[in-house]
Amino acid sequence: MCGTQSSAQMPSLAMRRLRACFLGAAMSLLLAGPAAAADGETGVNCASGSKAEPTDLISACSTIIDQTANPNADRAAALVVRADANARTSGGQTAALRDLDRAIALDGRNARAWRSRGDLLRRAGGDLNRAASDLSKAIEFDPQDAEAYELRGVVYINQRRLDRALADFDQAIKLKPDYAQAWSDRGVTFHLGGDNEKAIKDFDEALRLDPKRPRTYTNRGNAYKQLGQLDKSVSDDSEAIKLDPKVPEYYDNRGLSLAAMGEYDKAIADYDQALRLAQRPNFFTNRGDSYQLKGELGAALSDYEAALKLDPNFAQTYNNRAVLYKKMGERRNALADYETALRLDPGNENAAGGRRTMMAEIAKFGDESERPLATNSGNGPSFDCATARREVEKVICADPQLGVLDRQIAETYERVLKAANKRSANDLRKSQRDFLATRNASFGRPGYDLRKVMQDRLQRLNAMES
Repeated sequence: MCGTQSSAQMPSLAMRRLRACFLGAAMSLLLAGPAAAADGETGVNCASGSKAEPTDLISACSTIIDQTANPNADRAAALVVRADANARTSGGQTAALRDLDRAIALDGRNARAWRSRGDLLRRAGGDLNRAASDLSKAIEFDPQDAEAYELRGVVYINQRRLDRALADFDQAIKLKPDYAQAWSDRGVTFHLGGDNEKAIKDFDEALRLDPKRPRTYTNRGNAYKQLGQLDKSVSDDSEAIKLDPKVPEYYDNRGLSLAAMGEYDKAIADYDQALRLAQRPNFFTNRGDSYQLKGELGAALSDYEAALKLDPNFAQTYNNRAVLYKKMGERRNALADYETALRLDPGNENAAGGRRTMMAEIAKFGDESERPLATNSGNGPSFDCATARREVEKVICADPQLGVLDRQIAETYERVLKAANKRSANDLRKSQRDFLATRNASFGRPGYDLRKVMQDRLQRLNAMES
C-alpha cells in the first residue's frame, strides 16, 4: 500500500501525501492440507505449513490430487496446499490460481480455498472486488477465521474503503487479540484516515506483541512525522533499517524526516542508499527536493529528469521541477511544468497556485530570466547569462556557487594558458574543450554531479598553476 508521503520540508515544494510506503503485510497462506501419506520418493507430506521445498510439496500434493478415487474434500485440500507451493515459485501465481479454482469447484464450502484465492488475487494485483468477494465467502463458511477478516481489511484499504477496513480489523482483533498484523494494519487505516494518535497506539500494541516488525516501525515513524515528532520518526525508521536493511522505502522514509529537519546532507545519503537498492521515481524526486533546498540546482534538475524518465506521468515531480525552474528564472518552463502537473493531477492545489503565480509573473515581466548576472559583474559565471541557451548554463547562472566556480575555472584556465609553452598550451586548450563538451553532454544524466565535476576541474587547473 504505497501511497505518497507529505513532508514539512518547504511550503513551495508540495511533497506527495503519504509518499512513504505504508506497507501492509504480505500475508502468508496458512493452509490446512489433508492427512495424507508421504510422497514415496521425497518423504514429504502434502500438509499445511510444511517446510519442504515447493517442488517437493507440489509433487506430494499432486499424488493425492491425481487419484480421482480420493474424496473431493481431500483433493480440494491438497489443491489448496499445492496452490501455496506454486505461489512460492517464480512465475507460479497462474498455476496457484488454477489450483484454487479447481479446489473451489471440488469443494465449494472450503473456506481456506476462498480465503487463499482472495488473498492471491490481491497480491497479484488482480480484481480487488473479486478478491473482496472471495474473502467474504471465506468468512461466510468460517466466521471464526480471524485471518480472513484481516485479509479482507487489507483489500478494503487498497480500495480506500476505510470504514469497512476498520470493521474487519476490529473483528480480527476480537477473534484473535494477539494478532499483531491486525493491530498494525488497523494502525495504517487510522493513519490514512488522519487519526495519527490512534494509529500510533495500534502500532505500539503490534510492536508489543511482536517487536521484530520493521514495517510497523516505519509505519509508526510516518505517523510521528505527520504529528511533527521528527526525532521519533527518525528513530523508528532507523530501527526498521536495523531489522531489515534491504528495504529501500525505509531509507526513503528516514530521508524525508531528516529533510524536514533541515538535515539535507543526511537525507541525501539515505536517498542514495534507497536508490542503490531500487531505482524509483519518488526516490529521485525526494533527493532532488533536498538538493534544491540545499541550493544545488543542477543536481536537483538532474534528479527530477531521472524521475520523469522512469515515470513520465509522475505529477509531483513536474510540480517540484516547476519550483526549480522558477528559481532559475525560467518562467516559461515553470508554467509548462505546472500545467503538466495539473493535467496529471487536477486536484493538485500547489500546482494550481504555482500556475496562477507564474501566469501573473509572465504577464508582468515576460518569460525571460530575471536579471541574469553579467560576465563583468565579478560575481557571476564567465559567460553572459542573458544569452545562455544550454540547460547546464542556465543552472550555473541560477546557482551563485556554481557561477563563482565557473568564473574561477575560466580565470585559472586563462592564467595557466598564458604561462604555458606552445605545446602545453595546445594540450590545455584541448582538455578545456573536452571538459566543456563532456559537461554539456552529460548534464542531466542520472548520477551526474555538476558541482563535483566543476570542483575537480578547478582543482586540476590549480595544480597546473602551482
